[in-house]
Amino acid sequence: MPRIITLTPNPALDYAVHADFVDPNRKLRCRDPQTHPGGGGINVARAASRLGAHALAIFTAGGVYGDALVKAIATENVPMRMIPITGGTRLAFHVSNHRDNNEYRFNLPGAEMSDAELNRFFDAVREETDPDDFVVASGSLPPGTPEDFWAQIARIVKEKKARFVLDSISGLEAALAEGVYMLRQNEFEYPALSGETLSWPDEINAFAQKAVADGLAEAMVISHGADGSIMATKDGLDFAPSYKVRANSAVGAGDSFVGGLLTALSRGESNENALKFGMAAAGATRMSEGTALFKTADVIRLYETGSVRGG
Repeated sequence: MPRIITLTPNPALDYAVHADFVDPNRKLRCRDPQTHPGGGGINVARAASRLGAHALAIFTAGGVYGDALVKAIATENVPMRMIPITGGTRLAFHVSNHRDNNEYRFNLPGAEMSDAELNRFFDAVREETDPDDFVVASGSLPPGTPEDFWAQIARIVKEKKARFVLDSISGLEAALAEGVYMLRQNEFEYPALSGETLSWPDEINAFAQKAVADGLAEAMVISHGADGSIMATKDGLDFAPSYKVRANSAVGAGDSFVGGLLTALSRGESNENALKFGMAAAGATRMSEGTALFKTADVIRLYETGSVRGG
């Protein structure tokens, strides 16, 4: 079974708390602190590993938060390759506001990478990637990163005869010009490519199919919130609805979707079933508190029955 290798040059240590209310100029009493590994690719690897896939997280880490990040990933037994950097790993702070039933997310900037650190990251991708692996570029890039960072990664992945999955809006045009196996966008991201907001489902379906026909990617995946997700390939269009769950937090749901989707594809599942499995992972993560990802049993129950009741 191919590996799911995730790339996170700008990870974070996620710190989440609950507050009875959030008001300006007030001292806020917080409770129930949680700490989890963060960053798009790391979350994809956590999700895929939790679902039984062969995963590897390649990421940078530095400073006190970087040390905590490495320990948190090790606690979850996610295979990893850490690229040490001189700068410090960033902190992402999440506050659940119980009075208004919403959440606040504060993301700090990451540290710039030196040329030597960038080259070590590229070398790690080159050394770890085997033919047919899924290599997932996910999340933001650190300040000062070259615009063609993902394009350079795409070139390496192509040389290794693996499959490059782009789940990032950073350096998008350069990466697409280099060649992408799968492009994943959500409802807020695809307008940068389409030039406008499109209606669901007809216009979005047509846009995704045209993107594949024009060679933008071999597979175009668009997640559209509560409406569900679609995947366009040369073989046609597949759709999976969103699962109705009692949501507590949306943090990590998109990354869980990608992890579930690729886990199913790595097992040889159909595109339709893979989309459905990805949506189950996303739904189960939305049920979790703060920055926690899904419980595996909830993913399985959603996928098989459409409900988590009885568990």
